[in-house]
Formats: sequence, C-alpha cells, structure tokens
Amino acid sequence: MRALRFLLCDTSGNVGMLSSPREKWVPSPIQCLDKAVEENPKIIIVRFGKMPFRERDALVELIAALKRNSCSRRCPVLALLHSQHRKLIEDLDRAKADYIRYIGDDRLDSDKMQEIIQGLGQKDRVERHLAMVCSFLHYSKIDSQHEITVCGAYLDRMVLGGRRLNEICQTDAHLHCQYFLNPKVKS
Repeated sequence: MRALRFLLCDTSGNVGMLSSPREKWVPSPIQCLDKAVEENPKIIIVRFGKMPFRERDALVELIAALKRNSCSRRCPVLALLHSQHRKLIEDLDRAKADYIRYIGDDRLDSDKMQEIIQGLGQKDRVERHLAMVCSFLHYSKIDSQHEITVCGAYLDRMVLGGRRLNEICQTDAHLHCQYFLNPKVKS
C-alpha cells in the first residue's frame, strides 16, 4: 500500500471532497493517531478551529503523541489555526509541531490542501511564529470557549483587541512597543 499523501484531522467537519484514496480525513484525535500509525502519511494536518479549550488541548496532546510514537515521529505535522494565539503556538512548540498556517474558517478540500502543503516553507515554522508574537500576551479565560487577551507588560491591566492586537502585538512591530520596551514591574 502506498503512503497517504496527507492525513487530515478536522473535528469541525468543514471538509469538502477529497479526490484521492491517498488523502484521508478523520474527525477525531483517536482516529488520527490510529491512521497515522497504520497508513504512513507524508504529512499529518491537524485543524484548530473555534472550539472549547478542552478540545483544543486534546488536539495539542494528539500532536505530542504523534511525535512520541516511533511510527509517526518523523512525519511532519502541520497545525492549521483559525487565528494567532501565543499560548496555543507555545503549546504547539512544546508538542513539537513542525508547521503552522492560519486559515480562518476556510473549507478544506483536496485542492486547498495541496496548495497549503506545496506552499510550506521556513515562514511556516513554529519558531518563526513564536518570534512574531509578543511574549507579553496573556489570556484570561471567561468561560470554556472565550477569553480576553491582556498585556503582561502592563501588569495584565490592559485588555488588547482590534487594531493594537492585530497590528502590533501579533506582529514583529511589538519589538518597538513602549510597553514591550519598558514593561511595568510589580512593586
């Protein structure tokens, strides 16, 4: 049996037609781990959409398990994220994911997957994404699915959102931010 071109774990079910038997979609982390060991994919893709924190943590644990498993550890893992999130990127780095790509709510099909896979490069490496996002970003849970983003350099007293978050905190422009350069310290 030839190796799978890719294995996609997408719990959202927002997947269109896959055009080849060498492209496989699974809706759960357990099925993904099983198929990764059984079918030897060239790349494993895990989609993180808008989901409860518990489900997000389960997908991060899936990636860690894939990288610990002797049958799948050499297979590159791509995390498809809905949006930038420093804590999630840190978790993916610890789990040893290889690549990150932001795709929002896009529907995935064979063509879209091939376009993403063929376009992967150094710009998609987890380390690069960590360097781009301010290390002072902190997240405070509101409930099981919502959180607010706050500035740790401002003692977590400044809620971040909109333009500041998107144009400064989540880009390399944060390196010139007054709060990043002169963080307040607890006295």
